[in-house]
Amino acid sequence: MKTTNKTALRSGTTLRLRSGTTPYLFGLGLLLSITLLSLPSCGLEEFDIVPDPSEYDSLTVTTTNGKFDKFTLDSVYLADIVVGVTDNNDTIRFVKGVDNLTYYFIAPPNLSVGNHEVRVNALGILLNIEIDTLTTLDSRTADAIISDYLRDEVTPNVNYFVPATPTLAAQLAKVRDTTRVLFNTLNPDQKKAVAITVLANKNFLQNFNTALRNLRSVPVNTVGPSAVCTGSDGKSYYPCLFENLGTAYSALETQGRLLVAFARALNGSFFYINSAGEYRLQLFSNPALVSSLLQFANVLPKAMIVGDIGNKANNHTWIAETDFSQVPNPGVFTHNITDTLPVKLSLRNIRSTDNGSALIGNYVTRFNAFRDWWNSSPLSFFPVTPALIPQTTELPLNNLSVIATLTLSSTNVTRAPTNPFVLEDGFRVRFRIDAETAQNTTITLDISHQGFTFQHMFPATVKPPM
Repeated sequence: MKTTNKTALRSGTTLRLRSGTTPYLFGLGLLLSITLLSLPSCGLEEFDIVPDPSEYDSLTVTTTNGKFDKFTLDSVYLADIVVGVTDNNDTIRFVKGVDNLTYYFIAPPNLSVGNHEVRVNALGILLNIEIDTLTTLDSRTADAIISDYLRDEVTPNVNYFVPATPTLAAQLAKVRDTTRVLFNTLNPDQKKAVAITVLANKNFLQNFNTALRNLRSVPVNTVGPSAVCTGSDGKSYYPCLFENLGTAYSALETQGRLLVAFARALNGSFFYINSAGEYRLQLFSNPALVSSLLQFANVLPKAMIVGDIGNKANNHTWIAETDFSQVPNPGVFTHNITDTLPVKLSLRNIRSTDNGSALIGNYVTRFNAFRDWWNSSPLSFFPVTPALIPQTTELPLNNLSVIATLTLSSTNVTRAPTNPFVLEDGFRVRFRIDAETAQNTTITLDISHQGFTFQHMFPATVKPPM
C-alpha cells in the first residue's frame, strides 16, 4: 500500500454532527467452548462539512482490488465509520483504527486497473484509489480457491487439537464447514468477489503464521534443544520459549485488531454457536459475511493454539529460587560432628511482577497487554485469557540436577573429605567441619540448578567437642 497526499490535509476542519450514532452490535457469546465473531451492521455518522467540496484535500492510495488497506490522516475526526462511493457506484466503508488517524477499507473486488475517485464527505477528502495490479482468479474457479484455502490454511490448525481435545477440534471443524456451506449459497459473481478478496489478502496473517510455526515446534514442558530454542538448561531454554510465545501473543493481538477492522469494513453480520452446537446467523449470508468468516475461521484455531500453548507455558514451574532464611547467623558447629543447614530450593512459574525481569520481562509485558485487549475485544473466543497465577513446586535438594558446594575462609578449619556436599532430607545440606581448637570462619554455600546459581555467605564458629 502506498499513499500520497496531493495537498496537505487540514488540521482544523470543522465538522457539524447532523444525526446521532446507532450503537454497534457485537454479538458475542461463549457457548460450549467458543465465542464467535460479532460484526457491526450499523453505526454510521453523517456530517456536514464546512469547507466547500471543491476545497477537499486529495489523497492517493495505491493498492489492488479486493485488498484490505488503509490511509492515515493528520487530523482526528469524530467519525468512526464513514462511507464513500466510487466512480462506478461501489460503496466503500472506512473504519477508524485505534490511533484515531488511520482509516481501514477494502478496495471493491470488481475495480479495474487505473484510478478510481471516492469522495469521503465526513473526512473532507477526495480519495483516489489507484489499482496498479489486478487480483484475478486466472484459470481457477472460486470454489477451488476457497476449498484450497480451507484445506491448507484452516484444517492443519484444526487438526492440532484432534489427539488431546477432539471435542474442541470438532467445534473448530464445524466453523470451517459452516463457512464452506455459506459460501456455497452465493451466486457465481458473489463467489468470485469472495475468492478475489481472499487472494488479495493471502498475506494477511503471514507474521502470525511464522510465530505460530515457531511455537508449535517448541516442547513446553521439556528443556531443549528444539528447532527454535537450543538452550541446554532451563535458564537459557525457557526465556527463548517465552520470547517466541510473546511474539505470537503480540502478533495475535495485531491480527485480531486488524480482523475486527476487516470485518467492520466488510459490514458483515454476526455469527455464533448456541448451546446446542447449532450455528446461527443474524442476517442472511452475503459475500461480505462469508469473506469475514473465512478470515475468522483462519484466525480462530490459531488463537486457540496460542492460548493452549500459552496456558501450559504460563503454568509451568521452571524459575529456580532458594530460601536461606533458616540458616543460622552466625552458625555454631562442633568438631567432627555432622550437621545440617536448612535450605529450601523451589521452582516457580512466571508472574505479573516479573515485568521488570531481564529474563522474561518482555514476555510478561506483551502477555499483559494482549490479555487486557483480548478480554474486552469482539474476538474473545475463550471465556477470558487467564491471569498469571503464582504456582510453586518444592524441589528436593537430593535431586541429581542440583549441585551444592561449601567453602571456608579459614585454613584452620577443614571440611570432612567424605561428605562435604551431600544433600539430604530434601531441604538440608549435610556437611562436617573439623577444627582442633575453637575457630571462626566464613561459610560460603553455593547451590545451582538448571543454569540458576545461588550463593549464601554467613559467619560461623567451630568448637572442639565438649
